[in-house]
Amino acid sequence: MTTKTFFLLFMLTFFLHSEESISFTQEEQNYLKEKKEIKLCFSPKGLPLFGYKEGQYIGILPEVMHLIERNIPIPFHYINVKTWEECINLSKDKKVDMAGVIITKPNLHTHLTASTKLMEAFIGIATKIKEPFFNELNNLEGKKIAFLKGQVSVKHYVMQKFPKIQSVMVDSIEEGLGKIAKGEVYGYADDTYTLAYHILNLYSNELKIIERVNETPISGSIGVLKDDVILLNIVNKAIGNIDEQDIRDIIHDWITVRVLRGFDYQLFVQIFLIFLLLFLVSVYWIRRLSKEVHRRKFAEKKLKSLNDTLENEISMQVQELYHKDVMLQEKTKLAAMGEMLGSIAHQWRRPLSSLHINIELLETEYDEKKINTKFLKLFIEKNSAIIQYMSQTIDDFQSFYQLDKEKVLYDVFEKVKSLTRLHTQYLVEDNIELQIEGERMYTNGYPSEFQQVILNVINNAHDAHKANKSVKPFIHIHIFAKNTQIIVEIRDNAGGIDAGILGKIFEANFTTKTSSKNTGLGLYISKMIIENNMQGKLSVSNTLNGCCVEIQLKREGNE
Repeated sequence: MTTKTFFLLFMLTFFLHSEESISFTQEEQNYLKEKKEIKLCFSPKGLPLFGYKEGQYIGILPEVMHLIERNIPIPFHYINVKTWEECINLSKDKKVDMAGVIITKPNLHTHLTASTKLMEAFIGIATKIKEPFFNELNNLEGKKIAFLKGQVSVKHYVMQKFPKIQSVMVDSIEEGLGKIAKGEVYGYADDTYTLAYHILNLYSNELKIIERVNETPISGSIGVLKDDVILLNIVNKAIGNIDEQDIRDIIHDWITVRVLRGFDYQLFVQIFLIFLLLFLVSVYWIRRLSKEVHRRKFAEKKLKSLNDTLENEISMQVQELYHKDVMLQEKTKLAAMGEMLGSIAHQWRRPLSSLHINIELLETEYDEKKINTKFLKLFIEKNSAIIQYMSQTIDDFQSFYQLDKEKVLYDVFEKVKSLTRLHTQYLVEDNIELQIEGERMYTNGYPSEFQQVILNVINNAHDAHKANKSVKPFIHIHIFAKNTQIIVEIRDNAGGIDAGILGKIFEANFTTKTSSKNTGLGLYISKMIIENNMQGKLSVSNTLNGCCVEIQLKREGNE
């Protein structure tokens, strides 16, 4: 084959590879003609950036490099390495032409020249899911943070901002995340793409990205041998010919679609079995209650053969025992529900972590010209606050349904506050003002049952407001001391209670609601809890434009 024919084939290959015409100089064309191939290596840290499967290189970097290769008329030859340090050493020995990806600025690899920006990313810190979210990372002083060996730029960037942390070097990201799970280190620092992918695939229920280290994204580039200026110019031209949206699409595909497409059948089966067990337990208790009712009725018929005076006394005792049995059954079901919620509460933490990761990824998907930094910062702060609130709600909900086995000393004001955080979102939705004022005071009793009574009173006031369409509706809770008693006053402006039924509201089975809406404890059970179980007093009275529920409890403890 003549030199002229070879040159024509070379130029034909060049134009076929170019999506748009790239103007290479004669010097660059001669360089490519003599070069034949470009040798390069990447950090083998794994997906989503770089991986190997079934004889093919996969991940974000191979797909992005394929876009670059389409603009250069000679092939890329990937050199396999076991560590990023090995890749850097190959570039120092000039056994490869390029290494990637390195931080554009500051570039700590003096033997390499950074190309133009290839992609952007944030540096994040992963830690245990139970650790709190921080607006700032000032409290990392003295903490052990793991870094991947060879990633000198990442370590330099983090250590420069937080010089008082203790660095621990690891050979792989799996080792770094594993040390967090075992409690050997506090966190692991890396780019957020890698952290998000590995956490969601390996530690979705244990780890999370606690915070970004940098406020602005860090640019990543291809490292080209410092003395190979011609190759650097060729690579820069090829990168400049790529649509940035194509790179964003590749990143989005790997982080969001490929990570989240799996369906957790194990979780589905676990939840299904829990609900099935709850259903079977409910059926069992209903059947047992039905038999008990039948037995009670038979006993009542037998007792009717006795004299009238004795019959009345026994009938009252049977009714009292019956209601106590019903209360015990309700407590048992509430305890079962508490156990169920406790078992699935751990699974609910996964969307917390996913939401925070999505917030991190959202910023990279938008054009900087459309959304400014102030808007993004406010958006992230608001969503982080939502995550913190959801986490607190899970803890409160699990505590609320815990069965009280014995009396304990508890803070009345704190229990009312925690209850309103958990159950009164519907008041906000209906524009009902809820105010709580008072001071910390302690009593001895059953805090869960006390919270159920307060919730029942709030629900009754809420229903009254909706039924009467109150103007500027409110519910005010005032907690104060009166001699040796703790007084809890719950007032509303819902119109009060009809005088004709005010004396009947504490009777068993009395309700003003339809059967479909008759939920909760009811004032009868509420009064039994306060007066029989806690030796207190519960009373209801009408005010000028509403009603007032007053609960008296014995003040105890050393406040």
